Amino acid sequence: MFKNEKFKKCMLYLFIGFMIAQPLFDIFWLYSDNLIAIFKFSPSTIIRMLIMGVLFITSFIWFKDKRKYKFLIVASIIYLIYAIFHHINSTNFYVAYGNFEQYSFVKEMFYLVRMIMPLLIIFITYEKNLSVKYFKNIIVAVALIFSVTMVVTNFLGLALASYGGGTHAIKATFFEWFYGDIYSKYQYLDIASKGIFHMANQVSGVLVCLLPLLIYIYFKKPNVLHGITLFLTIISMLMLGTRVASMGWIAIAVAMIIIYLFFAFIKKEITFSLKPLLVFIVMIVIGGAILPFSPVMNRTYINDNSEVVEENIENSDGTKTLKKFKKYIAEKEKEDLTKEEREALQLEKSNFIKNSFGTYGVDRTFVEKIYPYTDDPDFWLAEYEIPFADRANHRQLKKDVTKRVIELNDNSIDYVVGMSFTRLRNALCYMENDIYVHMYSIGIIGIILFICPYLVVLGYALYKMFRDYNKKFTFINVTMAFSIVLVFFAGIVSGNVFDEWIVTLYLGLICGMLLLSINNKEEE
Repeated sequence: MFKNEKFKKCMLYLFIGFMIAQPLFDIFWLYSDNLIAIFKFSPSTIIRMLIMGVLFITSFIWFKDKRKYKFLIVASIIYLIYAIFHHINSTNFYVAYGNFEQYSFVKEMFYLVRMIMPLLIIFITYEKNLSVKYFKNIIVAVALIFSVTMVVTNFLGLALASYGGGTHAIKATFFEWFYGDIYSKYQYLDIASKGIFHMANQVSGVLVCLLPLLIYIYFKKPNVLHGITLFLTIISMLMLGTRVASMGWIAIAVAMIIIYLFFAFIKKEITFSLKPLLVFIVMIVIGGAILPFSPVMNRTYINDNSEVVEENIENSDGTKTLKKFKKYIAEKEKEDLTKEEREALQLEKSNFIKNSFGTYGVDRTFVEKIYPYTDDPDFWLAEYEIPFADRANHRQLKKDVTKRVIELNDNSIDYVVGMSFTRLRNALCYMENDIYVHMYSIGIIGIILFICPYLVVLGYALYKMFRDYNKKFTFINVTMAFSIVLVFFAGIVSGNVFDEWIVTLYLGLICGMLLLSINNKEEE
């Protein structure tokens, strides 16, 4: 039965449908606390795991090269050994300070499964020998689902806000961006929109990944559907309000024009056509004209005014400046203090932080809940010395707090196998930079096992492209390689990319297609 050609075709269509349906699995309400309380996990997660399990098992059965069985067995053993050591180290992680004590074995193991499954998509794509035609159809369909949903819900005022928890609808639609006083009335947090999807950063990562492929598809076959899909995707990226999406699309568009011209005039792989290029340039001009009115261009208050705020802090009446207070503390600490006097000094530090954290631009949640100032006042006094823009930036605070907790645990193995994903999540200190997050959550070995395989595929493809420049350095191969690079860029700049299926499943798909193309299993 499993080797029946009709059954194989059914599995191929299941795979295609599964990849197209991913945006539907990422609808916000499927991740509600009530649903998760019932199922323990999001229903989307359960469905995804079941379907990926079926797809992997059927692909495994159809292996033509039996040596691959040995490779999978060895790889499974390596991942299992890592999981054991990761769990042991995570269990032994202990810091008396802060809110990092919560660890869940079940959630941690599920997280590791979540990290490895997108790698299986590379294998599934390759073994099912997905055609370029189907690949293009998947990309266009997914982009349409995302962009149409985001644009329509925004126009109707029903879209969820990208920020502030994302649980409430936007307060102004796209059309209201152009009112002169809109940003004096509302913050960008109330206007940036993510449609009905779960997280803005993840949607941003997907669209950044898909955009080069959409541009490639448009240039290869410039029809109305491809043009509309491309334009709506650009508009939806502007609506998102993330820097990666709302500003990154311009750089991607320019880069793809250069790549197109290279393959038209230098490599001469494709025939140059002026009309689609001019239409695309018009899209860029329209998007560029909208950009100044978009949410992303109205979120720079902290950086633009940091020097003024710093000056106001230092000159504020009734508040001791940090410099004076630290000078006083330094003089006191030189004295031979009794235990009671040292405790009293610590209390003075805590009281200073309690009365000044708002003035110094530190979020109350951080000093009172995530990493309480009463536990480690010296840390927060040191934080007061960094620039205001960094103090007011949650990304920097999350990095500094996590680094402090790791230092206090004083265990170099934390950097090797990680301190755990669930601790960072439960501590509300999950950083928006995938390098830092995964360095601390899964460690160096975890990064090698779960993230580096994508880089291995990219490196292998680039090697083959430059080695066989005439045949393998093609428009589609360069575009797919560019998309992979952009996912890594998004992971570094915005984070929350490599541990979210809505991004990594498409990353796995692109990596699998790149391998197929490089190894000539599928010709365009």
